[in-house]
Amino acid sequence: MITSEVRESTPLLTDIERQQISVHVDKLNSAALPIDTLSKRELQVARKIMEGLSNKAIAAELFISERTVKFHCANIYRKLKISSRTALIASCFRSIYHPLRLA
Repeated sequence: MITSEVRESTPLLTDIERQQISVHVDKLNSAALPIDTLSKRELQVARKIMEGLSNKAIAAELFISERTVKFHCANIYRKLKISSRTALIASCFRSIYHPLRLA
């Protein structure tokens, strides 16, 4: 007997989560691309990266291959003008913990 597997879709990012992973570029480079340039799947992969998951774990959760995860990571880095997971996570922390500016 053949059984079919029901897969739950991964929820899309909320606006707050989008803001949390948006990239704040160094003062020298103010031409950052907005997080909105990422596809829905790239946003899902970025969220999983922010959760600290490995490529293998991301692939399993999103029902895609590890190679596809690597492909999405490369696109994320290119679009956001960053070079690593560390840079993505660092930019998230900068956006969350940006010091308050008093006028």
